[in-house]
Amino acid sequence: MILDLDPESPVPLYQQIVDQVRGLVAIGALKVGDQLPTVRELAIRGRVNRNTAARAIQQLEHEGVVRTRVGQGTFVADGAGRVDRAGRELTVDAALDRLLVEAHLAGMPLEELGWRLSRRIEGFRRRREGAAVGPDKGPSGKESE
Repeated sequence: MILDLDPESPVPLYQQIVDQVRGLVAIGALKVGDQLPTVRELAIRGRVNRNTAARAIQQLEHEGVVRTRVGQGTFVADGAGRVDRAGRELTVDAALDRLLVEAHLAGMPLEELGWRLSRRIEGFRRRREGAAVGPDKGPSGKESE
């Protein structure tokens, strides 16, 4: 499991870990029963304090994404990707709010953000269907990230 954390982001590091693990579960890269790295290993991989990694795991446990078995480790929980409608809306709205703040701080116009989000949605659909995703072409016709 590779973490891509941004210490300059207004989103706390523990929340970035939570969001990335949730994302890996959502796209099926982490499946029910898969073992997560230990808190110590997660801290090393993410280059964060162990308390930060522990807080992320606690949050994921609280949300029902993972279960920790004493002496065995932390595993993706059964039903990890399923939440009730209200919980799903709260989670998505919070993530969208963070995205809007980050885009604003980066000076990105809302139109560009909308275009990028549309491309990500399409890429996500393709990954879920197992199709290869090619490079994105922006409004200028240039390849983007």
